[in-house]
Amino acid sequence: MDHGYPDERTMRTAIELAVRAPSVRNSQPWRWRLGGRTVNLYAGRDRQVPHTDPRGTDLLLACGAALHHLRIGLAVQGWRTRVYRLPDPAEPEHLAAIELYRGEPGADEVALAAAIPRRRSDRRRYDQRRPPESHLSLMIDRAETTGVLVRAATDRGARPQLVRALAECAHYQLLGPAVLLELAAWRGHWPPSVPEYDHESVLLVLGTHADDRLARLRAGEALSEVLLSATGLGLASCALTDPLGVIDVRPILAKELLDGAHPQVVCRLGWARLNAEPLPATTRRPLDEVVQNFAAVAV
Repeated sequence: MDHGYPDERTMRTAIELAVRAPSVRNSQPWRWRLGGRTVNLYAGRDRQVPHTDPRGTDLLLACGAALHHLRIGLAVQGWRTRVYRLPDPAEPEHLAAIELYRGEPGADEVALAAAIPRRRSDRRRYDQRRPPESHLSLMIDRAETTGVLVRAATDRGARPQLVRALAECAHYQLLGPAVLLELAAWRGHWPPSVPEYDHESVLLVLGTHADDRLARLRAGEALSEVLLSATGLGLASCALTDPLGVIDVRPILAKELLDGAHPQVVCRLGWARLNAEPLPATTRRPLDEVVQNFAAVAV
């Protein structure tokens, strides 16, 4: 097994893909450090959105998604990864240490890598066509390889309560001066996106048996798997955590949908409307702001 280390160009490409991961309010709450024979992921607490994410749950989901994006970005360039999550209890912001070794990518990884630049968070109303069950099964099966539970909220199950929570968030989540100021700071001059929740979209709920930092990081990895798979299949998608903050929604989803597991994030999926304009890519922080020690790549 050739462990070696990728050159700077390879690492830059992989991290450019990693930072395309979704994050609440586009906060991009991650830091990367290169050194020795590992890539290290840290939580960027200075990028946490405190009023809407006081526990840092969304931060960990975003970092988990970025970790999965990085692994895909390395795999497609011929580098496999071995991940040690939360490797140092004395350093809680150190979320993952990633060792690298050479290995050929699989066809699924090539497809997921191609989806990264094309993925968008699409909160608009979707087309009336429902995604085929084969697409949903593929996304669920892929995501559950991470150890996370993925269940579809159906009309006969927890969907009515979840849709109610989504609608409530759309109308009320922006109330309060602290939240408004926070959103203005993160979004710049963007108008608040208030989605329409229709009968055509599919709502997947991702849950974990534990409700700790490791579970949330893992849920972020599964979220990335779902969103990139959806993009590769031609589906529109977005991740939602706000509805889980509505009173009674978490226990209802845990009981009715997840066999007692803890809901972490909701994925909304569907076909974009045929006349929908392509969504622009959101801005990303320069790599120099999020990566430390690129010079170490040369060793």
